[in-house]
Amino acid sequence: MRIDSEALSWWLFLACSVGFTAMAIRERDVLFLVSTLFFLLACLVFLVGRRSD
Repeated sequence: MRIDSEALSWWLFLACSVGFTAMAIRERDVLFLVSTLFFLLACLVFLVGRRSD
């Protein structure tokens, strides 16, 4: 079984961004929420871009 470590790392980044977003919502911190949503969006854009390669 071969593991694509680059893809795995991006999926882990995505999981972290979901956790950070949940923390930002819980803390009601708008700046933290906006920055984590940008990070989440960047991870998704990168993962979608990998599929077309």
